[in-house]
This record gives sequence, C-alpha cells and structure tokens, in this order.
Amino acid sequence: MVKKAVGKIIRIGNANTRYLTIPADVAKDDRFPFKDGEQVNVIIEGNRLVVEKIS
Repeated sequence: MVKKAVGKIIRIGNANTRYLTIPADVAKDDRFPFKDGEQVNVIIEGNRLVVEKIS
C-alpha cells in the first residue's frame, strides 16, 4: 500500500530555494528510497513534482 501524508513547501529567509518537508510517517517507511544527503533529480511534469534517485 502507498504511504500517504501531507508535506509542506517552505522557504527560509530571502532565498529563492524551496524545501519540501517529508512527513516522518513516509520517511521512516521501509520502502522510502532516499538517504539523508543524497542528491536527487527534481522534475516538473505538468502539475506534479517528481523526485527520483540519480543513477
């Protein structure tokens, strides 16, 4: 089953960079595919934001 929770887009200070918060319920799931500090590709596809591992 797909783990689903509400995250948030945040901005810190005056920078244009945005951060995506990933809820703990999703991040601690055994199927969560990312590790802390890992670089990822971020892609806009229509109204979706896709985050994927860099091979």
